[in-house]
Amino acid sequence: MNVSLPSVLKSEQFQRASQFGESAVGRVRNATIIVREFMKAGYPFGIALAAVVNARHESDLSNAAIGDSGESVGLFQLYSRGAGAGMSVQERMDPYLNTRRIIGETKQYGSNLMSAYRGGASLADLSLIFGRDIERPANKGVGRDNTARALFPGLADIPAKRITLIGAMVPFIIAGTLGLGGIILLLVTLGRR
Repeated sequence: MNVSLPSVLKSEQFQRASQFGESAVGRVRNATIIVREFMKAGYPFGIALAAVVNARHESDLSNAAIGDSGESVGLFQLYSRGAGAGMSVQERMDPYLNTRRIIGETKQYGSNLMSAYRGGASLADLSLIFGRDIERPANKGVGRDNTARALFPGLADIPAKRITLIGAMVPFIIAGTLGLGGIILLLVTLGRR
């Protein structure tokens, strides 16, 4: 199944402003930053999409989101005494810094996530594991599988390792200068084993 980036981001979930005031364009930009940063860090596309799902679940893809009485900030709601320790509010609102910090958490706590990916877990399952092991909310990440289904209909319940990023987007990720124009293609190939 081949899909362009605009068609993947056509989900109703991407076509509206966030509950925190982020525009649809800003939400797409933030999702793209997350994908680029995770892939630059060496993670497969399926893990990057699970991270997008978690940012949607945490902040509705708004880098300006503030929760927990001001203690949790940004895309991944970095908690001031947790993953966001040592970061200012402004740093946690920066989508690049926020994503890079959660990548650090993924490197530290992501062994179950990577094992599940290699074992053929679906994007929905990886989203749940990402929530449970990386975000570590009180509810253990419950509901993130359904967030994956809403955000990426048709992709959430297939093995994430069969979702492969190919095409024109790869050089932009490698170069670190991803743009959102219609010229960027995201192709998802569902392989058979």
